[in-house]
Amino acid sequence: MKIVVSVENPTPEALADLDAFLTKHAAAVETDTGWTPARARSYYEELRPRAQTIVREALCRGGVVPADALRGEDGKGLNGHANGLKSILAKGVQKELWPHGMKQPVVGIGPGYGKVQGYRIRGEALPAFREGLAHLLDQQDGDA
Repeated sequence: MKIVVSVENPTPEALADLDAFLTKHAAAVETDTGWTPARARSYYEELRPRAQTIVREALCRGGVVPADALRGEDGKGLNGHANGLKSILAKGVQKELWPHGMKQPVVGIGPGYGKVQGYRIRGEALPAFREGLAHLLDQQDGDA
């Protein structure tokens, strides 16, 4: 048996009933940890503006943004930083926005030490981010 549940705007009573049902059938419950358009949108909305810049730029560039595209006029500091990219995922789990076990959707590109060479949206998350944040891409196209 496989149980698939999607609940939007449940009443407290419905949540209590659902919780009792899922507890009773816990052995058959598998958490969906994939990125959906709604999850991508809420992730983006939880980010600070500078981290949002990384996601927006990556989306506009097919899922990858080089660090040079994020650097300021001085060529040094990044106009957007990744601090929030990791921490917001953990905070979202605590706030019950997303289930525990979701993979970080945006990761740094680089040798693992020193300056990052850029950022990429993971391939399995990219379609959800494209769909969930399509309005950002539409706005960007309108600005061009």
